[in-house]
Amino acid sequence: MYVCICAAATEDQVQLCITAGAHTAKQVAMGCGAGKGRGCGLCRDRIKSMIEKHYSECEVEQISA
Repeated sequence: MYVCICAAATEDQVQLCITAGAHTAKQVAMGCGAGKGRGCGLCRDRIKSMIEKHYSECEVEQISA
């Protein structure tokens, strides 16, 4: 599924950027283009949610280990 229609960036592409270390929407934009343009901007909230979810899950894994 597309996260950013303007850049044709999929969830998998955004997730790869996050997994590679992106901590901000700007870093994701530099990695795959999602949220980079001056288009509608609707993707930015989704990108931020994906980042928050990823890093909150990483924290839970570290606490459990």
